[in-house]
Amino acid sequence: MARVGAIIFDYYETLAELSTATREHAFDELARRVGVDLPPGEAYRYWRELTTKDWQLRLGGRMRPPLDGSTPPFVTFREVWMERSRQLFQHWGIDAPAEAGVEAQVGMHARASPYPDVPPALDALRGRYRLAVLSDADRDFLVESQRRNGLSFDVVVTSEDVQAYKPHVSMFRAVCDQLGVEPAEAIFVGDSPWADIAGARHAGMRAIWLNRHGASWPEDIEAPPAVVTTLEGLVELLQ
Repeated sequence: MARVGAIIFDYYETLAELSTATREHAFDELARRVGVDLPPGEAYRYWRELTTKDWQLRLGGRMRPPLDGSTPPFVTFREVWMERSRQLFQHWGIDAPAEAGVEAQVGMHARASPYPDVPPALDALRGRYRLAVLSDADRDFLVESQRRNGLSFDVVVTSEDVQAYKPHVSMFRAVCDQLGVEPAEAIFVGDSPWADIAGARHAGMRAIWLNRHGASWPEDIEAPPAVVTTLEGLVELLQ
């Protein structure tokens, strides 16, 4: 078995928190700014219904994003959010600029803070491994979140950089190429069974599922080789 030289992390909901409560608060604020009076949490509820259809915009309507092969024309998160904001404001019956919804989303992602276990875990791993982030994100708001939180990595690769989305193998190859490691020399840590764990394993990497919120593993995906509930658990596992 190849020696592990790098640890690669998903970003949102692996390192940085974007919980349901955080999203509900952001959309409550958006509704207030555009003059819509809704009960707490209601603004996000319909947005969440809309975004279940995001693959139609980001991946050409496929039910599950592909592991390899051809990819559809690339669409950024901002472009998806623009369309979803138009639909949201239409649902609310208001004539507000869709850019207001986009900026609410961008701001929420840019301000996302790390989970408390993240900084000490990264400190414990740094020096033993090269550390990287591979995230489905537009580069500007992800880098801004890292800057705000003082999180540093050897390599950061986003979907916007590669013009593809996880779990496509091109994403995982891109981060390994920038790190200068073979996939077998890297461990990927993420929260999504398909995009993170299945994708990393298909690319030839070892994978660890970070299950922070007690989720159930999908029956139609091969079980993960290792599971942790915190990054403290990851550090212990790697020791």
